[in-house]
Amino acid sequence: MALLKIAKMGNPVLRKISEPVTKEEISTPDFQRFLDDMIETMRDEDGLGLAAPQVHVSKQVVVIESLDDARSEEGPGMPLLVLINPVFKYMSKELRTGWEGCLSLDNLRGRVPRSRAVKLEALDRNGEPVILDWEEFPAVVLQHEIDHLRGHLFVDRMKDMSTLTHLGEFRRYWVKEEDEVEEV
Repeated sequence: MALLKIAKMGNPVLRKISEPVTKEEISTPDFQRFLDDMIETMRDEDGLGLAAPQVHVSKQVVVIESLDDARSEEGPGMPLLVLINPVFKYMSKELRTGWEGCLSLDNLRGRVPRSRAVKLEALDRNGEPVILDWEEFPAVVLQHEIDHLRGHLFVDRMKDMSTLTHLGEFRRYWVKEEDEVEEV
């Protein structure tokens, strides 16, 4: 396995609409190795998720994992998931606003409104169908990662740009010890 280089904001790959993955491609050793490399990179970067465009590959693939992470205290942990060609089938009109960050936007945080609940269909790493019906923080993580497949970054979803802050200033001015922080 290998660590992959993270594409940073400004790289055109982050603004492209990603291509679907074919059923034939899923079973190839090269694609399976790529999935392992994405997982290793996500874990090494301490991310909750990673989308293929973030590692310079314009394909519809995301990996997500959050087991014992303070960022997901309010909801259940998310076991390792590989989602290929994900499509939202439902997104609630009820929104929640929380703090988000991104591996492609180093050291920045901002408050982003997202649907409170989502239903998603995708394929797993074996090409088998997966249906997720998630709420609250896990739903936010799905939306954040799948935005990458559509060429969107969390800053595109922000309604109040005055909350965009550098991580050091975020910790100093925005978060108090007793506050719950939701970061993606």
